[in-house]
Amino acid sequence: MKTIERTALVAIVTFASGMMGFLIQWLLPVQYVADSKGAIGSVVGLVTLLLALVLGLVIWTSFGVYTTQQSEAHSLGSTILQLDLVLERYGSEAVPGRRGLKEAVGRSRERFWGHAIGGPEGFSYRQSRADLGNIEDFFASLRPASDEQHQLLASAKQLATSIVETNLLMSRQLANAVPPLLLIVVISWSSLLFLGFGLLANFNAVTVVAEALGAMSVASAMFLILEFSHPYSGVFAISASGLDLVLAALIADPAAG
Repeated sequence: MKTIERTALVAIVTFASGMMGFLIQWLLPVQYVADSKGAIGSVVGLVTLLLALVLGLVIWTSFGVYTTQQSEAHSLGSTILQLDLVLERYGSEAVPGRRGLKEAVGRSRERFWGHAIGGPEGFSYRQSRADLGNIEDFFASLRPASDEQHQLLASAKQLATSIVETNLLMSRQLANAVPPLLLIVVISWSSLLFLGFGLLANFNAVTVVAEALGAMSVASAMFLILEFSHPYSGVFAISASGLDLVLAALIADPAAG
């Protein structure tokens, strides 16, 4: 289900809960509702506080996921360019590594930005282990002949490992950014809250509009949570232009450079 559809569903469920409160108030004897308003008001106050705290916390958490991914995506590009420069300085023996680096960056772009609907592909531990193994095999094939090459090789190993670790970390952070059960609890609280509003308020055009606006507010908060939790697609999607510039900076054929 897309973000817009989920947001609309939240708005409908929340608004329907408010209308259900009006209906229950209409069905029950007037004295029952009047005698219960104190208890209902206390519950509404409690749920209002809980909902405000949790909604704010979840929005902040999902925004943290978004900003972290953005920061790591930017730092990843810098690390890739540093590794390419180190391999270039090492010499012609590192040409296969530079070519493999460009291919790896292309796969990374496809992993995060190549699936706008389904979101980024998972980055398994098995795959990360295989990538690290390939890197180690490449570096083991190099035979540094000078102190400078020894230093460059050590730097290249650190940078390559950092790139793999950053890719893995970025993918793991997206695996369960906001637990679905938490969102279900938040929606349940909002439904209970609006049910209480419907039990306490008189049914008229103003209260119906107020319920509708409140439902839209809760839905907009859910929209922000869902959008920030999926930073590579949607309205606030992190642009791939930075990584595209990195790909453009990596020469197509290192042997020719």
